[in-house]
Amino acid sequence: MQKVLIIEDDHAIRKQMAQVLRFEGFDPLEAADGKLGVASALKNLPDLIICDILMPEMDGFGVLQALRDNPRTMMTPFIFLTALAGLTDRRRGMAEGADDYITKPFQAEALLASVRRRLEKRRRQNEESRLRAEEVSLAVATLVPEEILGTLDFITTVTNLLALKYAAGDTEVAAMHEAVARESVRLRRMIRRLHLYAQLPQLYARRFELTKSGQIDNSKESIERIAHEVSRTWRREPDLTITAEQVKLPLCEEYLGLLVEELVDNACKFSPSGTTIEVQGTVQRAFWSLAVSNRGEGLSAEQIARMGAFKQFWSGNKKPQGLGLGLALTQGIARLHGCEFTIQSEAGVTTATILVPLEF
Repeated sequence: MQKVLIIEDDHAIRKQMAQVLRFEGFDPLEAADGKLGVASALKNLPDLIICDILMPEMDGFGVLQALRDNPRTMMTPFIFLTALAGLTDRRRGMAEGADDYITKPFQAEALLASVRRRLEKRRRQNEESRLRAEEVSLAVATLVPEEILGTLDFITTVTNLLALKYAAGDTEVAAMHEAVARESVRLRRMIRRLHLYAQLPQLYARRFELTKSGQIDNSKESIERIAHEVSRTWRREPDLTITAEQVKLPLCEEYLGLLVEELVDNACKFSPSGTTIEVQGTVQRAFWSLAVSNRGEGLSAEQIARMGAFKQFWSGNKKPQGLGLGLALTQGIARLHGCEFTIQSEAGVTTATILVPLEF
């Protein structure tokens, strides 16, 4: 229900206007003067504001200026309501940022028409802003990774050459080279994630081609290799247990590898060292199930429901590394191949499961 704040010192007019709006499905908020109106707007962040001009404490122009100066309310649609119908007042109101002007005594039809018109305009503006932001994000995610990888290749080549010349005789240089190499791998992986996430909409349009384009026969070996590689980077190999059946999967090795990599990486990231990380790849009737479990702090039902790109969930003050793309990317790749992806977190165990149909 959309909130409409009415700032009007005339009690009868304010109540009448609130009744009209409530009858039409809006949620009216009321304020008896300008100062109270500004306070209510900042507290409740209404979808639209209707404000009288001539009021005690602070007039309508003062209210408009105060709200336009605040980032939280500067774009809120604002309609002036006043008995002053002069052209000068209209021009001043519009010049200072008002969206519309209604004269008293108001007509219910005119009031509702103005409210709906301004809310619809704001909805279109928000949608256009969202689409522009998505276009920019997609362009950045598609084009920037190539530039970064080129620079990263150069840095890697230079550091490798320096290591060949100096690392053998200097343990400090060798340690620095190892750190640069490790972070380079992490950065490459992050860039690959970002690039693939940007491609998901286009890939989804070709999803029926993708399901027929590749399969993997040695799933057991691939799962074990990738899970060990990821756990090794976290120094968690002793915590890893793997149970995987050998089965032919309708996935190319790249996507299977990415699914295993993301799920094991998240399990390592969000569980303490010394606790078990379990990877199971088993056949369940017409599905192959990949389940990765950890014994960390887990996720709430609300967090699981809000799972999406660039969202990270953690407790305490230490924010984990990364962009927060892992689970969203996993979900996208699973949908791309007609798989189901679920997360369950209860009794101290969080399990992410992917069900892959085995029909070829």
